[in-house]
Amino acid sequence: MGFPERLKMLRENTDVTQDELAKYLQVSRSTIAGYETKNRQPDYEKLFMIARFFNVSTDYLISGKQSVSVESFETDNSIDDRLVQYQLRTLYAHLSDKSKLDLLEYARLLSLRDKGK
Repeated sequence: MGFPERLKMLRENTDVTQDELAKYLQVSRSTIAGYETKNRQPDYEKLFMIARFFNVSTDYLISGKQSVSVESFETDNSIDDRLVQYQLRTLYAHLSDKSKLDLLEYARLLSLRDKGK
């Protein structure tokens, strides 16, 4: 699987349309279509923006080498809920069993805190 297939898979797994990604990158929808059909390659700046948007490394986009960075996880409230869910699933998959249980307990505590608001 190359960059075009990985980009399309990331976009579809997060229910992001070509238009939505194009707006974020400030390019046309046809540019995104070109990235996904092997006709076009993004420049370094756009590649970095794509990696940041999907919370993956540029290495992953180019070579398929999985590298998830917790530091790049966005906490900005403007992030689309679908992207947050995808990022949580990706991070969760790399946790130990103990960390998964800790995360579940923390999520329960957050839920209780939010009920009190």
